[in-house]
Amino acid sequence: MIFLRAFIFVREDTNGILATVQTIRDVLASHTVTVADIRTIPAHGAWPEGPGLPTMAQTGDFAISVGGDGTLLATVSAVRAKLPILGVNLGRLGFLTDLSPLAVETELSAILAGQYRSETRLLIQGGLDSAPARWRMALNDIVLEKADGGRMIDIETWIDGRFVCIHRADGVIVATPTGSTAYALSCGGPILHPELEALLILPISPHNLSERPLVIASSSEIELRVPDRAAERCQVNWDGQESLRLNAGQSLRISRAEQRVQLVHPIDYDPIAKLRDKLRWGGQDS
Repeated sequence: MIFLRAFIFVREDTNGILATVQTIRDVLASHTVTVADIRTIPAHGAWPEGPGLPTMAQTGDFAISVGGDGTLLATVSAVRAKLPILGVNLGRLGFLTDLSPLAVETELSAILAGQYRSETRLLIQGGLDSAPARWRMALNDIVLEKADGGRMIDIETWIDGRFVCIHRADGVIVATPTGSTAYALSCGGPILHPELEALLILPISPHNLSERPLVIASSSEIELRVPDRAAERCQVNWDGQESLRLNAGQSLRISRAEQRVQLVHPIDYDPIAKLRDKLRWGGQDS
C-alpha cells in the first residue's frame, strides 16, 4: 500500500509531543505525504462526540497515533477502524505502539518506503440493548464493573444462549487477544497470541477463588446480566475510553465485530519478541 495522506492523533500534555510531531511532519513532507489533519485527544476521558474523520476515507489515507496505548485505542475509535494505524510510543509499556521517538525518523521513513508489516486485529462490539447498530466497538476489552466502592455484584454469564455461571465479583472483563495484555493481564488472565480467533472472559476480584479465566471461540455471543437491584450500581467501559451506567432490566451483549483494525508495524515486528521485552521475560533488565 502507498501512503498518501496522514491523520495525526496526539494526546495532550504528553512529554515530548511537540518535537515528535514536528519530526513526523518533516518525514512525511520528505516523502510527499500530506498531513490532512492533526487531532488532539483529551488527556482524560473519551474522544469527544462527533465524527473523528470525514465520512469517506480516501485510498492511501492512514492514521498516526502519537502517545501511549490509550492514545491508539482512542484513535481506533476516532477513525472507526476504517484506516490503517501506525503507533508512535510516548507512553510506558507500549504493547500496541511500535515506533520509538528516538528512531521515528528512520523507522517512519522505512515504512513510507514500503518496508513494513501489516496485520489485522479482532474487534469486539457490545451494547445495552438488542440493536447491534448502536453498539460500540473495542480493540482491547469491554468491562462490566461496579461504579462505586461498595460490595461485590452478582453477574450472570451466558454464552450463545446457554447459562455458564454467576460471577460474584467486582466485575467481568471480556477481552480480545489484543486486550489480553491490558486490564485482563493485571487481573490474572492468560496472554493470547494476537492472531488467535478467541475471546477471553474473566472476573475481577472474584469471591470464589476457584473461578478461572475462560477462553472461548470468537464467534460466540456473550450476555452479562445483573439483578435489577444492583444494575444501577454498575457501568460498562469500552477500552477505558467510553462508559455508560446501567439501568434496571438492562444486560450487556457482546460479540465479534464485522470490522477489523489494521495496524502497521516496522518490518522487523515480532509480537513474541515484544512480549519478551515489555514483560522482561528471562530476567531482562530492559
